[in-house]
Amino acid sequence: MAPFAQAQNWYKGNLHTHSLWSDGDDYPEMIMDWYKANGYHFIGLSDHNTFQEGERWIKVPRAPERRRGFERYLRTFGPDWVKYQTGPNDSLKVRLKPLSEYRSYFEEPGKFLILKSEEVSTGYQGKPIHINMTNVQNLLRPLPGNSVAEVMQNNIDAVVAQRRQTGQPMFPHINHPNFHYAITASDLMQLRHERFFEVFNGHPQVHNYGDSTREGTESMWDKINLHFLKQGRPLMLGLATDDSHNYHFFGPTFSNSGRAWVMVNAPDLKPNTIIEALEAGRFYATTGITLESLTQTASTLAFKIKAEPDVNYKIQFIGIRKGGEKAEILREVTGTEARYDITDEWLVRAKIISNKPKYNPFEPGDVETGWTQPIARLQTPQPLASVVPLPNGHAHNDYEQSRPLWDALDHGFTSVEADVYVQNDTLYVAHNRPAFWNADRTLENLYLRPLAERIRQNKGKVYPNYNGPVYLMIDFKTGADSTYRALENLLQRYRSILTSCRGNRCQPGAVTVFISGNRPIETLKKAKERLAGLDGRPADLGKGISPELMPVVSDSYGNQLNWRGQGPMPDDQFQKLKQLVQRVHKEGKKLRLWACPEDPAVWAKLREAGADFLSTDQLELVRDFLLTKGKP
Repeated sequence: MAPFAQAQNWYKGNLHTHSLWSDGDDYPEMIMDWYKANGYHFIGLSDHNTFQEGERWIKVPRAPERRRGFERYLRTFGPDWVKYQTGPNDSLKVRLKPLSEYRSYFEEPGKFLILKSEEVSTGYQGKPIHINMTNVQNLLRPLPGNSVAEVMQNNIDAVVAQRRQTGQPMFPHINHPNFHYAITASDLMQLRHERFFEVFNGHPQVHNYGDSTREGTESMWDKINLHFLKQGRPLMLGLATDDSHNYHFFGPTFSNSGRAWVMVNAPDLKPNTIIEALEAGRFYATTGITLESLTQTASTLAFKIKAEPDVNYKIQFIGIRKGGEKAEILREVTGTEARYDITDEWLVRAKIISNKPKYNPFEPGDVETGWTQPIARLQTPQPLASVVPLPNGHAHNDYEQSRPLWDALDHGFTSVEADVYVQNDTLYVAHNRPAFWNADRTLENLYLRPLAERIRQNKGKVYPNYNGPVYLMIDFKTGADSTYRALENLLQRYRSILTSCRGNRCQPGAVTVFISGNRPIETLKKAKERLAGLDGRPADLGKGISPELMPVVSDSYGNQLNWRGQGPMPDDQFQKLKQLVQRVHKEGKKLRLWACPEDPAVWAKLREAGADFLSTDQLELVRDFLLTKGKP
């Protein structure tokens, strides 16, 4: 069995659920009570285009099942909790509890968590497009677009923007693509910043398995991931959800609870750790299969099933071989343990099929099934021939882009930024301290190894038609000296592509590394040889630090300027900016201001004053600006 050590701490959750706040037919407390009683640890109650907020009363229809539902609600929580009004002609109105009022009743640290969620529901030319937003903090209004893919992208971009603005972990996932066969694999292949879709949804109208002419979601999944892999994108991950709406009648024509869920391996039960674990692929999707252990690396998938008495299990390893385009069953075994090591495959995932009939199935004849997430070795995409290098483009927090590094390089950026934490002499890329250490998110795997491969592709350069260096700014989030020791050891393995210096004499390389954040200033000043420089601050000017040691000077935009792009820039602020540029340039260094307003008016003034780097999250907008208007 797998020899690797990995903590196994599993949480059961459903990310797609509805209540009377939209088109579900039961009260949110009754729904939460069911999930908690049935062993779930977290729930995203995701009503359509609404939050469970504010004052809301509903009329209870006279239909017997709806009145019985109200009576159960009243019996379960009591008249002191349930607020209702009776009226003439047997009318009944009930106040719906907002999340803020019932959350504390159910939530328990380490036992049960409610994720504030929304199902953004819109469409294109009659095709329904639904996207769940998990742990979203502010209500998102559905956005239109000119195609199915553009509608999805516009709404995905909205949650990505909210995540950056709030600093709160949240993510979108594409719901039931085969609902009315609205969303194709081709549509999903076009998306940026989308890591999740529902490979299984329990609603009776979503066609998980496709039909005689249209493919099922599993087939779509493999096609999407082959496309993503060749582009250098993170893989699309497959969720299983209930999409429950109906709580009074049960059967294949109703959308009921308990049909499908995810099992997440996370250090603890908090929104940030659950989301981080999901984004790392540390979960499996299931309609009843339970795993005792699951270990995944880029090249190995191994697991052990928690077997039930008298139940047999068939394990299919499904993947795509290099040179091929179609998924196939690469190996099929019976039993409760299995392992697969990638050799010549693009990607591999496992499907576990039991012979135990599913209780209240999605379709008659369904058996309990589970799906692991796919594994694949990272691929270096081919360079784009049409890229124009941008000497003034800096990709701020580049690792938060849809494709770390590759998005920046495909847009021509010549400077990228990665925040790092050191743990056991390994540098991990993250904005905030990770809940666990993900081997796929190391500085080496995300930046240095791919840069070395791109330089090999281009015969010694990052861009074949650009002679200047590409800057890799590494922002230390942990202690300066301990982080630098780990970095120095790592950079030695890549010295052939790096600028190297002895004192102020430097041998230019394709990549110039400089350190920001917790900077080891004195250590680098004393170093006889170094493969990294320093990111300066305005306070470092005038101290005789050479541009070879400190090639860039950076500061927060707000520390220097308060103009946000509205109206003309005050002359005193423009002069202040010009004076800073002159001081930086006098020492042979480049100026970068971070946290700038993402506004072409601001970019224009920065370039007019001579600021060297535009630091941005909006790669496409800055690229277009620099190519058309960005010359000072």
